[in-house]
Amino acid sequence: MAGDTSARRVRVFREDESFVPAGGASVTVGRFDGMHRGHRALLRATCQVASDQRDGRAIAVTLWPPPEWVLRPAEPRQLLTTLDDRIALLASSGVDDIVVMRFDQQFSRRSAEDFLGDLKQQLNLRTLVTGPTAAIGRDREGTPKVIARLAPRLGIKHVPVRYEGSPGAISSTQARNALSSGEVDRLRAILGRSHSLYGMVSRGDGRGRKLGFPTANVELPEWLVLPADGVYAGAAFVDGDPEPYSALISVGTRPTFNSRTRLFEVHLLGFDRDIYGRGLRTFIHAWLRVQEAFDSVEALVAAMRRDRQAAECVDLAGMSDAAPFGRAPE
Repeated sequence: MAGDTSARRVRVFREDESFVPAGGASVTVGRFDGMHRGHRALLRATCQVASDQRDGRAIAVTLWPPPEWVLRPAEPRQLLTTLDDRIALLASSGVDDIVVMRFDQQFSRRSAEDFLGDLKQQLNLRTLVTGPTAAIGRDREGTPKVIARLAPRLGIKHVPVRYEGSPGAISSTQARNALSSGEVDRLRAILGRSHSLYGMVSRGDGRGRKLGFPTANVELPEWLVLPADGVYAGAAFVDGDPEPYSALISVGTRPTFNSRTRLFEVHLLGFDRDIYGRGLRTFIHAWLRVQEAFDSVEALVAAMRRDRQAAECVDLAGMSDAAPFGRAPE
């Protein structure tokens, strides 16, 4: 069953929901922030192992809240993906089940051996698939080398997976750095797709409309990593609308107007409807220019017109990147 995405439903068990085994489990555990190419290789391997077993099921286990939020609460919180987006991306990978485990102080004190024992008992774990940076259990003691030693003792098969490319090149940290630096092409290379953000549209000051560029002010969690300040070309889906719109995306403080509030604003090309209170999923396809303070409003509008011409070139055909979020490509 694992890996077959046609006419199937992925089971999702969130935090306090009791998992119901439906076969022998091939399991991989991770934060899966951003769901980059390394994560996908890990999930493909998990699905392959499960498909080779009779009644095998591929299971992705992720922890929420993120361990660092619990263990280092004073540190800045920065993520690429919300839990809902993470689940959507995991569901698109071919796994059969997604298990969200609640991470707290008590959870953090489990040894690697106890954690593996719990997985065996709760999930009917047969095979654990790990990446090169796996670290489970108390103080991240459960490295692949430790897991390889523990697995036979617990009656578990261990399958280590190595990522392609140089060590560390494909990681959530590198993806966050690329996004926060505005390196859209590097981010796409790490993720294997265009990155998107989802938020609700709130009322702004209406300045964009007065300039002939009505914008949606998108509210995002404060811990979500934003692109570097600048102007981008992309695409966006409005909740309830089946088709994507070309989009001009502005991130920053609008320096021409001496604003201090950092905003994520989206101008939808060929669109002029009230969407306050509706959700907007925005895909970032290309960097256009830095945010800058123009000498006049007229100069700003001229630059925005040039930006719009660039955004009109975004190819909306298919939009396969939107498929995990309930948008089927043509």
